[in-house]
Amino acid sequence: MSSSIAEMNFHEGLQLHTLGVDELTFSSSKTADVRNNSISSKSEIKRCDFSAQEVCNDLLRKSRQKQGGELVKRLEAGQLCLWSKEERGIPNELARCAIFSAKNHKEKRDVYKASAPLEVPIPGRGKVLYFGEELRQDDETVWMQLVHLAKEERSEWISFVPHAFIKSIHWPVKKDSYIRLLNSIRRLSGGGIEVYSKRFNRGLKTQLIYTYEYSSGELTPWRVKVFDRDDGLLFLFDKLYSRQDWKMRLALPVGIATWLLGYFSSHKEPYDIKIETLAIYSSLKLRDLTDDVLDERARMAKYKERLRYAKKIIVRGLQALKEEGFFLDFQVSRNNLVSVRRFGDQRQIQ
Repeated sequence: MSSSIAEMNFHEGLQLHTLGVDELTFSSSKTADVRNNSISSKSEIKRCDFSAQEVCNDLLRKSRQKQGGELVKRLEAGQLCLWSKEERGIPNELARCAIFSAKNHKEKRDVYKASAPLEVPIPGRGKVLYFGEELRQDDETVWMQLVHLAKEERSEWISFVPHAFIKSIHWPVKKDSYIRLLNSIRRLSGGGIEVYSKRFNRGLKTQLIYTYEYSSGELTPWRVKVFDRDDGLLFLFDKLYSRQDWKMRLALPVGIATWLLGYFSSHKEPYDIKIETLAIYSSLKLRDLTDDVLDERARMAKYKERLRYAKKIIVRGLQALKEEGFFLDFQVSRNNLVSVRRFGDQRQIQ
């Protein structure tokens, strides 16, 4: 029985009961009985509403479990993550936002608490919330390779030798790289993500790595559980994901260039976009908390200074993409509007 029907039935009972009392001569005891019955009926309504909500939540949970199980079957059948060995896939929501920051690797990583998570906008009036140690573009490279291995092995769990993994992402084979890889896996596993996207019509809680096991030996296999049927990560790879040229990504300087590759790869026909918007999406700093102590004129001067620096960095990244053959051409207008032209694009940049 739905909560609305149950509420209607209880209200009808209350009305009938009240009509019967109106026809009688009220005494203090009968009035008390009516009041007690009324309170009891309201309590029943609340209990019925609560029970209906419990049933609804249980059905939703079972539906999600069923969908998750179906996605795992598609992964195991090789029908979920569909890209070639020369490509790597990433959900559009994550490719188009600052969840994997484009900041310089020399900058100290921020740590975002659950009470004050990183909130980054994504195109289409969505947003991603993240709490944990800040993720950068090198973390994205590690994660995309882990996801690719799960796709190739058609399994939630993957096993790899760290020596081979480090070589596959073009990191130097040395002790520091093993420590760097382990720290990256720790960040990916320890952080929490909530995706509010138009295609879900709700918030989707997930984590980028479910769990992992490692050893101290360079040639001893590590194990990582990338996906879990009860987690929301698989839902992000259902339909709306983009493909990146893996050889090109590894050839680009890590930072804004790799972030721009991901962003523009997620658009079949890239539209013109402002430098300011790209800076915000990629987490290049335009504002700072210390600006609050400045007057309006000084704050604006700081903002313009940071925007000029962001423009310089972004143009450098666009040039790197052009040199690698990703763009045929690009242009930044006087009002800071970025236009790009991909190969096969018949449009002319004005």
